[in-house]
Amino acid sequence: MMVKSVLIVGGGTFGTSTAYHLSLKPDSYKNITVLDRFPVPSKEAAGNDINKVIRNDYADPLYAKLTTEAMTLWADPKGLYDGLYHRCGWLLGAAEGSKDFVRESAETAKSLGLVVAQPVSTQEIKKRWPIVSGDMDGWSTVWNPSAGWANARGALTRLAIAAQQNRVTYKDGPQGHVVQLLYDESGRCVGARTADNSAYFADIVILTAGAAAATLLDMQGQLVAKGHTVGHIQCSPAEAKKYEKMPIVGHLEGGLLFPPQEDGIFKFSAMDFVTNYEGRSVSLPRYREDNKGDGVPEPIEKKMRKWLKECFPELADREWFETRLCWDADTPDLHFLIDEHPSHAGLHLAVGGSAHGFKMMPVVGKYVVESLEGVLNKETKGKWRWRPGAKMQHANPHPTPLLELSDISGFQGRTSRL
Repeated sequence: MMVKSVLIVGGGTFGTSTAYHLSLKPDSYKNITVLDRFPVPSKEAAGNDINKVIRNDYADPLYAKLTTEAMTLWADPKGLYDGLYHRCGWLLGAAEGSKDFVRESAETAKSLGLVVAQPVSTQEIKKRWPIVSGDMDGWSTVWNPSAGWANARGALTRLAIAAQQNRVTYKDGPQGHVVQLLYDESGRCVGARTADNSAYFADIVILTAGAAAATLLDMQGQLVAKGHTVGHIQCSPAEAKKYEKMPIVGHLEGGLLFPPQEDGIFKFSAMDFVTNYEGRSVSLPRYREDNKGDGVPEPIEKKMRKWLKECFPELADREWFETRLCWDADTPDLHFLIDEHPSHAGLHLAVGGSAHGFKMMPVVGKYVVESLEGVLNKETKGKWRWRPGAKMQHANPHPTPLLELSDISGFQGRTSRL
């Protein structure tokens, strides 16, 4: 059997998970190299965050199964992620536009024998968690005790270190910043060129560049870069103690508030997302390192604070010491795009995290390898295939209309001290 060399373009969630799982098969793959503009954890990676929700509430059984598999690894006290995962449960609210997703997710969980999120009234919430002081007016809420959160930055770093210990090479800076994919005369992808004009060649090239993938390849409308709006509140040690037992509190048309971390930071993210077309036919990321002043746009900040008043009014007017836009890439149907390119042999794609890829980081690379080897099961392959023109098949968990950055004022110069 031929041992193949592999070049991975992008060191975020999908790229690092793929590198790690390839490294577990030394008889099949060699010289595994990950190229990224930044060192681990990449500053451009959507997974480079202080925390992410880990849950298996999905309308589509495929992702309910994958996240359940991943959650076993997240929670393994002897595993790679020991100490990074915190199962606190979550309260998930919905309104008319998102109730179908909650209902379909419960039906899927029941059909698979998983923990089913149960309806809970505002009165029941306040009795169990008196810390939730808002009136939650209009919320249709469910409670799932199986959900939790992970230290995302720590997990991404730990997985990359494990890959490097298995002889995966990471290159960053100008020598890791890919500016062009390379093809031979037949159209086969044979490597990549970086900002320092270095050329890297491999038997297999895997594009895992997330929101930036469309800067290197025509994605034919299959990826839309979306900015997720995030704000951080610094609380005192006494406040951190006060809120430490709270669950994650979210609303599919409002926002998501995590329990405070050990350093006393509350992370709040909105369910309002932005695009960045700027007159182009494709939305591309506007990364923080190139636009250091970018933060949450004023119209979204107002909605974020309004939502906080509904559940934690005492936090709604607090100063946010940091806000930012976290860029991910969505596919139109929110399925991942993991497939070989139909016109460029040797080029495989693992992109389209669609705001839910991180929770599957422990296992998604395994399925990328199965795709490379042509053994991915038929149903999954059908959903993850190269598919221009795809449309949403399940209820949309995020029905709030997208906002275009070029149509919004007040997002520059807002990364700190609002």
